Amino acid sequence: MNTDTAKSDIIDPIDRIRALMDITQSLSAIFARENELLETRRPREIAPLQAEKARLAAAYAQSIRDVASNRAAVQHADSTLLAELRDITAGFEERAAHQRSLLEAAARAGEGVVKAIAEEAAAQSSAQSYGGENRAEAPPISINEKA
Repeated sequence: MNTDTAKSDIIDPIDRIRALMDITQSLSAIFARENELLETRRPREIAPLQAEKARLAAAYAQSIRDVASNRAAVQHADSTLLAELRDITAGFEERAAHQRSLLEAAARAGEGVVKAIAEEAAAQSSAQSYGGENRAEAPPISINEKA
């Protein structure tokens, strides 16, 4: 038996559940903050949160493994505690799904901007044919970096 297994067998199942709850709540709070920043078009402010998010994601994965490694003992925990864990996990999953939709929308918007620029460049290129003569004067392109 290795020391990690022996160590994880000593941890009380209730403590494992509470640790998972704490980590899930902390990670959920980061997702909520990131979602707020995305919704208010301040994605640059997300960068400082990434180190803590990565640390918590690793701790979350380990905590899930810890709970799963002793599922039988955890199943006998107080049903109220398990219900609270399910509620916390559901909230976390909702925030993660919302973030995924925000990021997908931002990616589509970015792709739309790139496509519009490419189309405008192609239109300007075709308008400047036959010896560089400009046949159509296109309005300047403006890009809102906060969008």
